[in-house]
Amino acid sequence: MQRHIARNPESSRGGYTLIEIMLAVMVLIVLTSMAASPLMNSWRDTQTGSATEEVRALLAGTRILALDRDETWQFVYEPGGTHYLRVPLSAATEDASDNKANQGKHSDTLPTTITFGESGGGTGSTVSSELLNGLADAGELSGLSWSAPILFYSDGTSSDTKFEIVDQYGNARTILVRDLTGGVTVKEGTNH
Repeated sequence: MQRHIARNPESSRGGYTLIEIMLAVMVLIVLTSMAASPLMNSWRDTQTGSATEEVRALLAGTRILALDRDETWQFVYEPGGTHYLRVPLSAATEDASDNKANQGKHSDTLPTTITFGESGGGTGSTVSSELLNGLADAGELSGLSWSAPILFYSDGTSSDTKFEIVDQYGNARTILVRDLTGGVTVKEGTNH
């Protein structure tokens, strides 16, 4: 005994039409783009904020180092570039090969999509090769043009300075260094 079931040709379809698939894909693309834009902005903002915080922390640490060592330290950055550097203002009287003479020196770079602003501390300064001794990238650093130095003195004061850290889309964070307190703060946006 075999049963035959009659099917209504109008009640069963064998899949989706090309137009239905295209509409579904278009809706997914629109929804994805709407969600991706804020996520990308948030990610870029987080990356810029993280780089700015590293520089802010190094500046604050430079003030503490100047207080602890009872000597003047400087922070310089590469305007329009990614390099930054912390070294004493003058070469130590101790032998440069001595580990203590090199303690506290620091060089680093920002992520490649983030740079220091062109304005702020002036440009064209150099750092003597004696001050770069002990840094792993001393050869590369000696050929760079630096900002005017931001000085941190042994009494806790510093140069009154502000400069920007800018991402590839022009979004900026301004770092401010206060002269009387040596305090370092960050402000979103430009300093103009």
